[in-house]
Amino acid sequence: MLSSAGSFLRPGRSAGVDPPRPSEDPLRRVATGGHEETRLGVMIAVALALTTTLAAPQSATDAALPAALPLGLERWPAESRGQRLDRDRALVRAIDGAALARWHELVASIPHAAGTAGDAEVIARLVSSFEGLGLEVERHDFVAYLSEPISASLDVLSPVEESLPLEEAALPGSSFSAADDLGPLRRGWNAYSGSGVAEGEVVYANYGRREDFLRLSELGVDCTGKIVVARYGGNFRGYKAKYAELAGAAGLIIYTDPRDSGFGRGIETPEGGWANCDQIQRGSLLTVPWAGDPLTPDVEAKADAERLDPAEIDLPTIPVQPVGWFAASQIMRRMRGDSVPGEWQGGLPFRYRLSGGAELRVRLAVEQRRRLVPTANVVATLRGTESDPDDAGVLIGCHHDAWIYGADDPTSGLIGVLECARVLSAAAQEHGAPRRTITFAAWGAEEHGIIGSTEWVEGNLERLRAKGALYINLDAAASGLRVGISASPTLETLLQGAAAVVPHPLGGTALEQWQGEREELPRVGFLGGGSDHVSFLAKAALPSASVGARGAPGTAYHSLYDDLAWYRRVVGSDYASAALVARMTAVAADRAARAPVLPFGIEEPIREAAGALESMLAELAPLDAKGRALELLGSMRGQEESARKIEAMLDAAARGSATGERRGRINAALRSLERVWLVEGGLPGRPWFQNRFTAPDETSGYASWSLPEIRAALLRQDASLVASGLAGLDASLTQHSLGVMALFDELQSGEVPAARPAREPADARGK
Repeated sequence: MLSSAGSFLRPGRSAGVDPPRPSEDPLRRVATGGHEETRLGVMIAVALALTTTLAAPQSATDAALPAALPLGLERWPAESRGQRLDRDRALVRAIDGAALARWHELVASIPHAAGTAGDAEVIARLVSSFEGLGLEVERHDFVAYLSEPISASLDVLSPVEESLPLEEAALPGSSFSAADDLGPLRRGWNAYSGSGVAEGEVVYANYGRREDFLRLSELGVDCTGKIVVARYGGNFRGYKAKYAELAGAAGLIIYTDPRDSGFGRGIETPEGGWANCDQIQRGSLLTVPWAGDPLTPDVEAKADAERLDPAEIDLPTIPVQPVGWFAASQIMRRMRGDSVPGEWQGGLPFRYRLSGGAELRVRLAVEQRRRLVPTANVVATLRGTESDPDDAGVLIGCHHDAWIYGADDPTSGLIGVLECARVLSAAAQEHGAPRRTITFAAWGAEEHGIIGSTEWVEGNLERLRAKGALYINLDAAASGLRVGISASPTLETLLQGAAAVVPHPLGGTALEQWQGEREELPRVGFLGGGSDHVSFLAKAALPSASVGARGAPGTAYHSLYDDLAWYRRVVGSDYASAALVARMTAVAADRAARAPVLPFGIEEPIREAAGALESMLAELAPLDAKGRALELLGSMRGQEESARKIEAMLDAAARGSATGERRGRINAALRSLERVWLVEGGLPGRPWFQNRFTAPDETSGYASWSLPEIRAALLRQDASLVASGLAGLDASLTQHSLGVMALFDELQSGEVPAARPAREPADARGK
């Protein structure tokens, strides 16, 4: 809803101050009467306590306050809300398109793949830039097991002989793509490909997804000893290689189809922004069941770290080569097998076929080298007045490495990190430091496997779990004006509130553009995989967000053409997209760092968990688990209502005159509510991932799985794993209820113990 002044308001929460304490605390009375070890007992206690407490008459102060508050400022004292909105407007004005353009020149003007001389140069520039802003700067060095290309070739052997192009041509008038020093960087490659030579017949596998290879099997198409051709899209490219290898393929060719990213979408580069016939998507193939350095799971990849034997981990063994659609067409147009299912047809001007027949033979040769390579993260700190020295506080990050120039991926987001650092550090120098530390991070070697951020998290895990607030990721964040935010539900109101005060270039606010035609406020989507938020969520259970604005008419993803010329021509030289993202991020981070109490929602995680479980009911029925799920759902809906009422009390308490010590106890209780989702032994089959609320899916690598234990059990159709997953969910929900009870106790008495991570049922681990 809108106020008369045009600001978004948050309806539905009490705007009053702390309710009066009842003469007897029914929460403590019931919780100590034999119910303390069951969630039902805790919920009964909370419900009785809230009934008694919230039924009390409102005070005169309550009645004087408005029925709704500016969105995201529910926990700010009345006397400081106007100042907060003025500060938001000042931050918005301070974000500058010209400054963003200068940052872009700094970080995207030279090739800088991880571990190269260009990478070292960009790292040095970042260190110097952050130091120039008056921040404390750490160069966090690590040594990762990376891959580098040596040689590659692709040839049609019969019915004619033809060598196919594996390099991207220079574009007319482009100083970036025509640079003389590019050398082997022109050739497309997939990191961690197997080295070797494959020769044989051809099979087309659509997007190379799990379901595509299952469909080939159903259609009687055998991939054994064949070279598979698959188009980009639908899943992480590493799973294309994994499924091709499992199907017995001798090699894999991955191409960009014009229907998905080329002339089927619009005008091609260089006249437009879409992929031309030469454009090649590079990228990693790493699919080990952990993020980060493939040889050091759960261990920071220092130079002297104990490492796994590369022969013992599941790296690709078949040769894999990415190509543009021209090279792919020279193979596919010669295929003579059965026609593909209709939805498998792409944009090339001929009928797609499942197999090439005996006459069509192709030879693929790839040679790569895998070795330990030093590189670094750059971490800059703006110290908070109420933060301990080891408190990372509010983190904003993006990786700095790119396959070549990386003007969109990643640096359209990295420049937002730098601009937020400039504006927030200047504001701190002028108006005083924030309560909480703000950390600005540029991560290394993300493109190979989310390595730099993961190594930093593994090296700082205990302090992140104990004191970390939240993480905002800006990877490739700015390539259009369509606002999109995925995040932990805990951060929903914070992000909505930030978007509500940022003007949108097309008119209105960022929140209004994000909301579109919907009646209700936009919900944040679940975070999946594929970027630097993964380890913060999976290992530290730190509330995280990915903030972005996309929708430009084109893509140069992971190609030579992702340079400053493409970005300024297609996305815009005014940097309106990057400014939009930086403004939302700066406001959200500054609010989170200066708020009296952490801006964490209590109700939203339970709401989203209940919705996720409800969506699985039909799949749970055949495994005799629907009844148990319905029981959990019923209690979760009650728990959601109790959390909503506690949140109203929390808002009121935060607006009061709580001491710094009491605010600290409330903040600790709020952090502990996030940590209840941590699983001590990790998820079944994926012990590195320890967050049972959300995780990347197991079959595509990019999508999100909410309640991943249960979703994995459904994928396997394993009734015992389903039962364990439901028991684990119940354990975390019980701890969440206990944490809510502890928070209630603090709001009533001023003392609060932290909630504990869930204790696992014995059969929920090690499967």
